[in-house]
Amino acid sequence: MKVVLFSNSYNDPNLTVTAAAETILREAGAECHRFTGDESIFDGAYAALSFGGDGTFLRCAKIALPRRVAVLGVCLGHTGYLSRIQPERLDNLRNLHTFPLRERAVLQARLLGGEREESLTAVNDLVFSRGMEVQTVSLEISVDGEPLGSFLGDGVIVSTAIGSTGYALSAGGPATDPELNAFLVTPICAHTSRSHPFVFSAGRTLCVTPSQTERRKIYLSADGGEPCRLRPGHSAEIRVSDIPLICLEPNEHDFFESIRIHRL
Repeated sequence: MKVVLFSNSYNDPNLTVTAAAETILREAGAECHRFTGDESIFDGAYAALSFGGDGTFLRCAKIALPRRVAVLGVCLGHTGYLSRIQPERLDNLRNLHTFPLRERAVLQARLLGGEREESLTAVNDLVFSRGMEVQTVSLEISVDGEPLGSFLGDGVIVSTAIGSTGYALSAGGPATDPELNAFLVTPICAHTSRSHPFVFSAGRTLCVTPSQTERRKIYLSADGGEPCRLRPGHSAEIRVSDIPLICLEPNEHDFFESIRIHRL
């Protein structure tokens, strides 16, 4: 069983926790490889373990996703909604091969209307905003071709169920059971009391377009990555990807336990 170890040296100085996990996994018969920048190391792997916070997990997941490699996070960051193993429970990795596999929805966004079509993938969320500028944006949103309404505020977050505990939660969205096959739309600091979070089933298609009167720069970022600009006439078509993320879920873990730990 090939396992990739994906570490954040900021969260794991001297890679102490990574080394401890590697020893346990090797004793259990796993073939371990540390990620040093070459993404091909993920090819043929059964699992990839991230050592860090949720950001480290997301970077690892983006590489593992198209290769159908299962991911598991070891929590070394300030939050751990996406990470399923605590450092003091590393010994449980001896049973890695028995951990249940769960498929989690991933979002795919297509940017339409430009000279060339662009595509973004989000494990956690897609964020529409003004970028570094603190000004409002006006966005038109439709679902399966039917207008949902206009959203005026600091932006809009479209998140997966597992991404609901990230930026969307801070913006007032609900903490969503990761077993739910759905995605969420959460306005950021909306300028009207009628702008509420929405939850949609995975079969829906969302379209986000800058309002006709909007002349300011609007950016779309996936999982906090490099933003793409939505120019006048552009739109973003969002749907749940046909390729889900495979997550390892230790028998010990319970989503509601993490909610209690973080006192939501």
